[in-house]
Amino acid sequence: MCLSSKKYFFLKFLYEPLSIESRLDHCLHDHFNAEIIPKTIENKQDTVDYLTWTLICRRMTQNPNYYNLQDVSHRHLSDHLSKLFENILNDLE
Repeated sequence: MCLSSKKYFFLKFLYEPLSIESRLDHCLHDHFNAEIIPKTIENKQDTVDYLTWTLICRRMTQNPNYYNLQDVSHRHLSDHLSKLFENILNDLE
């Protein structure tokens, strides 16, 4: 089904897991700014709700060490996202 030269390349992806992590935390300033202007995000809770629909929130629970989280409980995750928003909001001001 593929070129023989690519066979081992594709087999590697089939048998060796590759975790894909979100890099959204490195460009959240732009995302938040784009959502604050049309008032999609108006407060801290809107921000947490917005982030819960992203890959970063899903990956934080699956790989907390990558995101420097100590705990993956709902409360801790919500606090972490709130702090993240506060830091970004301070940077944007």
